[in-house]
Amino acid sequence: MRTLYHYPMCPFSRLIRIYLSEKALEYESIQEPPWNRKKKFSENHMFSDIPTLVEKDGQLLEGWYAIVEYIEQIYKTKSMLGISHREKSETRRIITLFNGMFFADVTKNIFFEKVVKRYTGDAPDSSGIRKSIAATKTYMEHIAGLADRRNWLAGDELTLADIAAAAHISCLDYFGSVEWENFPVVKGWYTRIKSRPSFRDILQDRIQGMPPVSHYQELDF
Repeated sequence: MRTLYHYPMCPFSRLIRIYLSEKALEYESIQEPPWNRKKKFSENHMFSDIPTLVEKDGQLLEGWYAIVEYIEQIYKTKSMLGISHREKSETRRIITLFNGMFFADVTKNIFFEKVVKRYTGDAPDSSGIRKSIAATKTYMEHIAGLADRRNWLAGDELTLADIAAAAHISCLDYFGSVEWENFPVVKGWYTRIKSRPSFRDILQDRIQGMPPVSHYQELDF
């Protein structure tokens, strides 16, 4: 059995969990808080990254990018990067937007303020949280534009572009940090991906002492 080391509220970990489910690849799940790593995976790295996947044959894959590239090469059925060269390029563009810019502008700050500081004993910076929530507007408008003219974000079929965007947004939604009333088109797209079987485990995630908002688990919210 392959093993996935991850943290439930890490967007990159969520991306891989949804991705593996869409690829119908089973795995054992082991949680590793990113601020208190206990598992050392290899000797030839500066620090351990999550998510980390250990394949059945012992192949070690650290980080979401290494996992996706490896899985797409080995398990070629149902590509999650798209079919045409144009669709693959658009998928990668959207993944980069969310795993790069959106993470830096929004997800990382909210995760650090709301989750990490609970364990470090520091008080969250409410002004920083508000600034991060405000920064979501541009990205949500971009999603709305894509979802309004396409079946899925990168084209006709669900791809890793949708998974990456939904992984980050689901982390924000856990804390009620998405102003859904301002983004009805995005809400419609998110409801579709939230209703997929691959999303079920994500909706079961809980932080001890910090339950999600009431609509987090609801498919029709």
